[in-house]
Amino acid sequence: MSTRGHSGRLLEERAPKELSDTSHTCARCGFCKIVCPTHPFGGGFETFSPRAKIHFLKDYYEGRAQITPEWVDRFYRCTTCERCQTVCQTAIPLVHLWENIRSEIVTRGFGPMPAHKKMGDLAGEFGNPYGEPAGEQPRWMLPEHSPVDKADILIFGGCTASYRMPSMLRAGATILTRLGIPYAYAGGHEQCCSSPLLRTGQLEVARILIARNLDLFASTRARQIITPCGGCSKTLKYDYPIWAKRFGKSFNVEVLHFSEMYLRLIQQGKLKPVKAVEKTVTFHDPCHVGRSQGLFDEPRKILAAIPGIRLLEMPNCRKESRCCGAGGGVKANYPQMAAAIARDRVKEAVATGADTLVTMCPFCQGSFALAVKELDADMELSGLETLLLASVV
Repeated sequence: MSTRGHSGRLLEERAPKELSDTSHTCARCGFCKIVCPTHPFGGGFETFSPRAKIHFLKDYYEGRAQITPEWVDRFYRCTTCERCQTVCQTAIPLVHLWENIRSEIVTRGFGPMPAHKKMGDLAGEFGNPYGEPAGEQPRWMLPEHSPVDKADILIFGGCTASYRMPSMLRAGATILTRLGIPYAYAGGHEQCCSSPLLRTGQLEVARILIARNLDLFASTRARQIITPCGGCSKTLKYDYPIWAKRFGKSFNVEVLHFSEMYLRLIQQGKLKPVKAVEKTVTFHDPCHVGRSQGLFDEPRKILAAIPGIRLLEMPNCRKESRCCGAGGGVKANYPQMAAAIARDRVKEAVATGADTLVTMCPFCQGSFALAVKELDADMELSGLETLLLASVV
């Protein structure tokens, strides 16, 4: 299953009785425990497993358990990767439950975790969780990039792609520019999509930034929003329509992850990879691109369209893809655990015999860059769009 099937209402609007009923459907099979990327870092204790968290929530919503610092820590040790939902035989919206209890933890003053509070404070002050000045947002742009004031397509850079991992954003704008496709960009004005705030339970700050973005989107009159970030595209696709309805604001746009845009352009014959890129690659499915949005075929079709590319799949791919460790605020507050999860994934990539690890998420790319360095792995790291751009110029 994916989060897509459980996006009908805001988390905070779910009544305790409904949440309690949902938790009662747990079959206690333990499949979620086996696939959870963070459970192994709980010292082997069952209480760090998704199954144990479900049973705590059942008792909590029925008044038999209380939130303690230990349970706060356990609920924040989740990357929101959705692997637990994928294997849940009773289709419990597990990630929604984790995010709901995180928002309650924050509301009751038991959270967020220190690193998450810092992100929230910076986002509230600067519009992004890195505390970067708004004027620095467009610094990723190249001289050849030529956004217009109004266009059907609006590029939403996102905080991580804009300020920390710009290659994916740069490549996308370069491809649109060279194809002569008009696009708008509101650099210096876009706010954080609020994914890191929603995932860590900081709804009050998220409300403010989402409302600003909705007004910004309406002012551009764009019909399509494209973004390189899986967290941004997931949030804009599934959370924003709900918040827009709540605010009484309009949000009549199509949201696309860059992989969807590239494949459309290739299928329309507008984007033609012709130059051979001789590489043997393995592809990592980012959690919020793959499981959250169902975008498994898109990146593989793009790779297949690039002459010279040979794809070797990892044992855990597509819906079974392992997490990079960066999501859900884990990398911010539990950096050592996140780094270990990333190293395990890189080791799996190396074992395929591929010379290049390819992904389409700035968070994954940042995590893997550090892991490759720490392991001294004989493997190149590349964004898919970098390979695509090399084939069309």
